[in-house]
Amino acid sequence: MHATDLPRVASGEPERPQGRFVLPAFGARSAIERDHLYWFGTRGLIFTSPWVLTADTERQTAVILLSASGRPLELTVAGRAARHRAFAIAPLTRRGLRAVDVGLISVNVQPHHPSFAALSRIGRPGARPLSRAAFARFDIDLVRAYQGRLSHREAEVLFEDLVEATLEQLADAGARDERAEFLHALLRENPDCSLGEIARRLNVSYTAASHLFARRVGLPLRTYQHWIKCMRATQHFRAGIPLTEIAQLAGFTDSAHLSRTWQRRFGMPPSYLRDDRHVHVIS
Repeated sequence: MHATDLPRVASGEPERPQGRFVLPAFGARSAIERDHLYWFGTRGLIFTSPWVLTADTERQTAVILLSASGRPLELTVAGRAARHRAFAIAPLTRRGLRAVDVGLISVNVQPHHPSFAALSRIGRPGARPLSRAAFARFDIDLVRAYQGRLSHREAEVLFEDLVEATLEQLADAGARDERAEFLHALLRENPDCSLGEIARRLNVSYTAASHLFARRVGLPLRTYQHWIKCMRATQHFRAGIPLTEIAQLAGFTDSAHLSRTWQRRFGMPPSYLRDDRHVHVIS
């Protein structure tokens, strides 16, 4: 199987929106071709889609974007658009994405993954083009992932291989950091660990612990704790319970707070991920 075997619903990209007409961010092709989500808990996920048009999102995860078809993606960061077939994006990088008919593979590396801190060190503006040729050995599995035909175990192996191949392209990303490793181990054991507890365990002041956490983990502690709420909400998305109850279980003020947060982070409402007409979840 080759990347060119990807189904193509339309010939070429749609016209850009004019006047007050706005194209949907996700799901324009879901009646014919669903998105796929391979979920690996707090380590990460792979999301695939034939159609993503987002103008302004800021994720708490590090992201690797790949084109399964070989056609370029368009990424806008700091007001400048770039077209490449692969990108690495640091967490909390505000960006827009235009990925229509390219076979989008979005690899999200979560804060509990050992490589998260390394990926967070991508320099300004927070996104870097990658050599797509360096991922060519994964092309068959990338197409199968896009088509939703990988098993969960196969997808997990692919996820780790893609992260490793990305780190090989990023200078200094592989440097070992004992304090970062300690913090990641501590947070996996106790995700709700307070900054005071971190300061005590590291034998540093509260202020020093705050700076150390942001530098070594790749996120400020408050942002990390907010990510934990999002992860708790995600655990209940497919359970069929009301969004209001999910918001309470995850620690959000209410369902509107959860919906606003999710829309800002991912460019889609929680209802989109909860609808199997749009998204096929493999977990």
